[in-house]
Amino acid sequence: MKNLIIAILYNFSVIGLSAYMITRLPPVRRLLLEHSIRWQDRFFLILIFGSLSILGNGLGIPILGSLANSRIVGPIVGGLLGGPIVGIGAGIMGGVIRYTMGGFTMVPSVLANVVAGVITGFVHMRYGSRNITLSIACLSAFVCEIVLKIMVLAIAEPFEAALALEKVIFIPTITANCLSTVLFIYIFREMYKDQDYAYASFAHQAMQSIRRTNNLLHEGLHKDSAQIMADVIYQELKPDAVCITDKMNILAFRGLGDDHHLPNTPSVLIKSLHQAHLDGKIILNDNQQYIGCSNPNCALAIILSVPLIVNSELLGSISLFKTKNKRFLEHEIELAQGLADFASSQLSARKINQQTRLLAQAEYNTLKAQVNPHFLFNTLTTIRILILKDPQNARLLIKDLSEILRQTLTQKQEFISLRDEISTIKCYLRLEKARFGDRIFVHWDVPENIFDIPIPVFTLQPLVENAIKHGLSPRKDGGCIFIRIWLQDDSLHLCVEDDGVGLRSSKSQNNLTKTGTGIGLINIAQRLQIIYGHAASLSLSERTGGGTCAQVKLPLCSHDMPEANAYGERLFV
Repeated sequence: MKNLIIAILYNFSVIGLSAYMITRLPPVRRLLLEHSIRWQDRFFLILIFGSLSILGNGLGIPILGSLANSRIVGPIVGGLLGGPIVGIGAGIMGGVIRYTMGGFTMVPSVLANVVAGVITGFVHMRYGSRNITLSIACLSAFVCEIVLKIMVLAIAEPFEAALALEKVIFIPTITANCLSTVLFIYIFREMYKDQDYAYASFAHQAMQSIRRTNNLLHEGLHKDSAQIMADVIYQELKPDAVCITDKMNILAFRGLGDDHHLPNTPSVLIKSLHQAHLDGKIILNDNQQYIGCSNPNCALAIILSVPLIVNSELLGSISLFKTKNKRFLEHEIELAQGLADFASSQLSARKINQQTRLLAQAEYNTLKAQVNPHFLFNTLTTIRILILKDPQNARLLIKDLSEILRQTLTQKQEFISLRDEISTIKCYLRLEKARFGDRIFVHWDVPENIFDIPIPVFTLQPLVENAIKHGLSPRKDGGCIFIRIWLQDDSLHLCVEDDGVGLRSSKSQNNLTKTGTGIGLINIAQRLQIIYGHAASLSLSERTGGGTCAQVKLPLCSHDMPEANAYGERLFV
């Protein structure tokens, strides 16, 4: 009896060591810490816990024609941690080996091994691996052992031999296998505690990073903000190096390699990552082409790079590096992605705020322009003179002026149909022609089938006003304005040309920055950039034959495209 207890304690020690070693296996830790287990993962766990059951057979102690062993611990623990499939599979593996070992208790031992997997598998389904306490584990093992003892007494022959065997091993084997199961579950519960601690640490790390980078990019992604962010990431995530880029250059670099990965320099890294980042992908690679370093002494060997994307536009990237034989952990990848998303949201918020400010400025400038005393004085003077000479025309001009003021004072939308924009421009042009007479002639070339396409408010009218004030009014004999709008390559083109004094002869830079109504062409360009990104443009150029050409290009969505390219009649004012 003394030797039996010593042998069982030895087996208990081996099981405990095996439990520790199994929990150190990265695949086992990963699989058992997952919320769900795939079929191929279950097969791997069956091999692990089935091998534990086989080990229990090998450690069996011959006694009275049978074996006292810890074989049943494999399916018990496998079922508790992996579910019924893992428990049954581990039980079958251990049972097959037990079958080859023979003995008069062979049949009940094999059957009990599988039944143990079934019982503990249902316990797993009831509680889940994380919620199995030590008492539940101990009770499950005790039940499985009792089932084994009952099956031995019921099936094994002769009964007298089975009864004599159980009188000897009943208490030692139940005690040893229950304690082995409890030890196994205890080690795994410690593993879960380690994970919870790691998650808590990760959450704290994430909050610290977010707190320290909050509002960091409210003025945009530039060298100074990028350097502060690189320092924060380097301190919080502790990689070997951090690199932050825009679309063209390295903005900041911190860590190993900062002696040759210099800010404000083009990077091979950026070219390598550009296409993948355009698709919004995270890059995790140990290929040197992604690191893009030609320095033979560079120690950086693995890169984790996440894109900074706003409105489907790639603005830059955050890249983390480690040296050879290191790797990025799952929570590090998630944190890097989270920081990139947070940075992108800051950039997006900045863009929205900038858009709001510019729109508010545009509305203010437009209101101020349309009702400024100089404009009203000239228009009303013209109307007063016409009231005496041409009352009918004067009434029409009053209607045009009221329409312009109504559009200005009530316009709250960011977009307006091309039809409504043209209507407002015609009112404005009639007022100007009343002042300038035959000195101004306007040609329209606009297909009717694009009148319903929406454009940003106050996009075309400032170009027309700029052409009159800075192109034609300096000339004594005036001139012509050509307004052309057309579709080409899924884009809407708006072109305003004049045959006036041209860019060089006008008071060019200051005059072209701000029109007489106060809506600057630079302001228009900024608004288009915010709304459409690089897909929209505003350009000024010298017109062939003299004068100025201002052209706006706007991208179109498929639903904005007209069904045909048939042009309506050309309009003349």
